[in-house]
Amino acid sequence: MPPKKEVEQETTVTVSNFWRSPRRTIYAVAWILVFCLAVAELGLVSQQLHRGGNNIENYGNMMFKHILGILLFSIILIFLMCIGHMYASIGLMAFFVLVAAVFWGVGAGAIFQSCPYRAFNCGDSDPQTTFAGTSWAEERFFSQCSRIVSIQGLAWAEWGILVAMFFGMIGHLFKFTVRPRTSFYGPMV
Repeated sequence: MPPKKEVEQETTVTVSNFWRSPRRTIYAVAWILVFCLAVAELGLVSQQLHRGGNNIENYGNMMFKHILGILLFSIILIFLMCIGHMYASIGLMAFFVLVAAVFWGVGAGAIFQSCPYRAFNCGDSDPQTTFAGTSWAEERFFSQCSRIVSIQGLAWAEWGILVAMFFGMIGHLFKFTVRPRTSFYGPMV
């Protein structure tokens, strides 16, 4: 007869015992950090969308305009996840965290691909030589260099935190144990 599994006793979480669990503390800090990064990204993305309007000539290229839309969707998704994560199961939130990480990674990578601005070239004295032959050399776009680099940096930071949260949730959902004397092909003799 197999041994009986011990039933985990659920305790009521109060403010005084909430911070005693490192897992709860890490999740709370991670969700607060995700929310704060999304708020900062919302300010930068909305400024770029408000500045450019609906006219494609007001953006460096068409891809950049559409990436801002993807990032705006990602921000809204994060806000909805922050509201609902306390009421959803950890498996469902792990799925949505993975989806959000994909959107943030796509947004950050696409900005890196479509825009030539990097942190080291925002202070160039002559953008006409650095970005010759592109619309990014125009002063109306080059004046936004630091904001665009900030958008990209915050998107990469959000992606990194969400990926770490996803692996933390997977580790929380599944029990990983060391199995001695086991290889990829079965038990070792």
